[in-house]
Amino acid sequence: MEPLTLGSLTFLAPLSLLGLLVLPLIWWLLRITPPKPLQQIFPPLRILQQVTTEEETPNSTPLWLLLFRLLLAAIIAIALAQPMLSQPEGIETRPLVLVIDDSWDAAPNWPKITKEAESRTADARRKNVDIMLLTTTENENTPTFMNASDALRKIKTLSPRALEANRESLAAKLQNIDLSGNDIIWLSSGVTATSSVDTNLSKVLSSGEDRILLAPTASTLPLIPGELSETVNGFRTIWHRASGNGVRSTDITAHGSGGRIIARAPINFAPGQTQAETLIELPTELRSRITALRVADSAATGSVKLLDDSWGRPLIGVLTEGQDSGSPLLSEPFYAETALRPYADVYRGGLDDILPLAPSIIIMPDAARTESPELKTFVERGGLLIRFAGPKLAKRADDYLPVRLREGGRALGGALTWEDPQNFAAFTPDSPFYGLSIPEDIEVKKQVMAQPGAETDSRTWARLQDGSPIVTTKEDGFGRIVLFHVTAGPEWSNIPVSGLYVDMLRRLLTLAKSSAAQTDVTSGEWAPERVLNGYGRLASPGLLARPIAHDAFAETVISESHPPGLYRQGPRRQALNLETDPEAFKEINNFSGFTKSGYGETRQNNLGGILLAIALLMLAIDALFSIIASGRMGGLLRRFGLKTTAQIALALIFCWVATPFASAQDSDALELHLAYIKTGDSRLDARSEEAMTGLVDALTRRTTIEPAGVSGVDPETDPLVYYPFLYWPVDRNAPALTEKAVTALNSYMASGGTIIFDTQDSGDQALLAGNPHPGLKRVTENLEIPSLAEVPEDHVLNKSFYLIDIYPGRWANGRVWIDRNRNGAARDGVSSVIIGSNDWAAAWAQDEEGTPLVHLERDIPKQREMALRFGVNLVMYSLAGNYKADQVHSAALIERLGQKERVPQNLGSDEIKGED
Repeated sequence: MEPLTLGSLTFLAPLSLLGLLVLPLIWWLLRITPPKPLQQIFPPLRILQQVTTEEETPNSTPLWLLLFRLLLAAIIAIALAQPMLSQPEGIETRPLVLVIDDSWDAAPNWPKITKEAESRTADARRKNVDIMLLTTTENENTPTFMNASDALRKIKTLSPRALEANRESLAAKLQNIDLSGNDIIWLSSGVTATSSVDTNLSKVLSSGEDRILLAPTASTLPLIPGELSETVNGFRTIWHRASGNGVRSTDITAHGSGGRIIARAPINFAPGQTQAETLIELPTELRSRITALRVADSAATGSVKLLDDSWGRPLIGVLTEGQDSGSPLLSEPFYAETALRPYADVYRGGLDDILPLAPSIIIMPDAARTESPELKTFVERGGLLIRFAGPKLAKRADDYLPVRLREGGRALGGALTWEDPQNFAAFTPDSPFYGLSIPEDIEVKKQVMAQPGAETDSRTWARLQDGSPIVTTKEDGFGRIVLFHVTAGPEWSNIPVSGLYVDMLRRLLTLAKSSAAQTDVTSGEWAPERVLNGYGRLASPGLLARPIAHDAFAETVISESHPPGLYRQGPRRQALNLETDPEAFKEINNFSGFTKSGYGETRQNNLGGILLAIALLMLAIDALFSIIASGRMGGLLRRFGLKTTAQIALALIFCWVATPFASAQDSDALELHLAYIKTGDSRLDARSEEAMTGLVDALTRRTTIEPAGVSGVDPETDPLVYYPFLYWPVDRNAPALTEKAVTALNSYMASGGTIIFDTQDSGDQALLAGNPHPGLKRVTENLEIPSLAEVPEDHVLNKSFYLIDIYPGRWANGRVWIDRNRNGAARDGVSSVIIGSNDWAAAWAQDEEGTPLVHLERDIPKQREMALRFGVNLVMYSLAGNYKADQVHSAALIERLGQKERVPQNLGSDEIKGED
């Protein structure tokens, strides 16, 4: 039902006001007097008529008490109607022009913007004020005034869009509209990329009466990505912010296909600093899987950096001589191909076969040497050529070399030489091989020698122990040539059969340029495959999305027809990011004539709680008034004495005052609450609260258990005994527990409580390389953790409500550990510890409307549903213990009672299916 507005007072549940209609009935009931009793003469009692009575009871409710009780009933009825007293600022009785930034940069603060817009619109509706509703991305329609109810419905349909704010177009449409006599409120995103355009809009709006500009705080403004560059062990990324006010710390997350987090690194902005960088170190095989970079606490289109084929797993072509029909172990390409295949897509063939595949790297053994001009074009346009020496190169040099060579090879350790085979010297810091360990058994028996000189020294990446270059390089156009001065096979050295060979080639993969740069392979259109919405999430392209011509892709401007996202051209994929100039990306100015303020300054005071408190106080006073009206007050004073009566009255008043505080403190003891451990990380704690809220909703809808709510607890200060289990998301940087917290947690587990440790890193197990989780190790160091084992198939947890055999969250493949001893009588078979890594909070988390908040990996069908079933089983297991396990003895119990066990009968061809 629509709220009822009376002046500045709004009733959210106006039907409760119908309770006022009952007041006449209450009046009548309180005025009723019982019928006069029949009088019978009984002589023996005549003597009692001479006795003076000490107390006299009135035959009807006194008028003053009657009015008091009617007032009490009226206050309760009004309180149940949820009265709200609004105190808005800036809105009088003039028409309102409401400008809303619905561009991508408004996404991080969109809940605040919509809440403020709805509050202002609701106040305008109370005053019967018309509204002109304007957005900065949709300016096709002519601006007109509408009634506040229509404006409120339109506001509820708005959402941030993956577009830049087009304030210039809005200013042009308002140019010829007279806004004088109107109030202006601009709900801004807080940032601007073109200050001159914003100034034009502010000038157009300057003719209004009261002008207010609302903007979020600097700490909630979006971050935008800048330069991204690869390093030897990972990559470096630079990010920008619009305002240098204050300190800001967050995380940059690297995501793979399906949204899985592959890596995470902190980034910190010092006061006055608008640019910061972070370094993410990853093995090559993991780095090649990254598809997007995101800001952990800023969901916006411009805060996402999509990566395409130019970043992913490189494509390498290995040149071969003819069909290479000999033994594979004797062919030079075999060793390079075997070393790189785990980290790249490797193709073999001639140059004419490889170039159409647009490789980023070509490996040329000496046996397959070619001097084709197409190879030179490949390098000049950004390709990487890795070539190896051999007899052909030793006899005759060519133009595709980084340094000049001496004629003839150099033999080491031969019968006619006096030199021993050489090992590698330590790599210098300017070499991409710096930091690699060199095995002691490396032997180089023969090499092609470089002409000595300053140019050779500057182009050398690796040397032998005698100082002679063994790996040289030079840039050629946009590409690079790298020469190994030995063969690609073991003829001249044992490098190709060593681990150093693999490590050196992997380091060279980071030097490969974009394969998408080879754009002359085809000229077909780029069709939209997945596009970003206003919150930076990938979704299917809408009806307005159109393909982009091949030649126009680099100059494409973001629009509804060409939204940011991933575009595909045959087997190739290219990213279209929402690029914003970091230098122009600034905090919005305090325009002349506008009063700047923050969101949330429109106050709405809920009077319901205050009125109910007054009603409770009046109810306590009514009991005292009833004693006075009945004439018993004097007897009480004489019986207990004035002092004792006063003490009782004070005690009653104290109990009444303390009741709200006691109920607030002990509500968790009186009703079931699901609890999580507060980690101090606002992001983790918010996700845990959302997860427990989703689990409460699932339990309420699916079971007879109806939890009263969710509580966040600190084991150091809060009582833990009220909660059947504690959900604990453990971050890798989680600190060690204090002695007080350890004592409280050990007592909690000893008294029957269960702690669910969730490391949330199942998708990052490859990064741990089998090492224990550092945060979990610190947290559990002093806790009394029992001996653990993986959850067996017949465990009660698998059948406490649903029949399950998996325990998915964001991921579904993580292992779950539980108390090895299932026969603990003191705990009714409930494990004190459950440890997993599937990030259950991500699967359980939902908003107030029941909408899931986190994208799952979809490792299994119906993954979110199965995660909720596991959550329900978890609560049932914590509350009811091993009651399901006892059912295995039902046949023996029935037999002992002398009853026949019922045998299932064939009910026909129809099957009865249970939960899967």
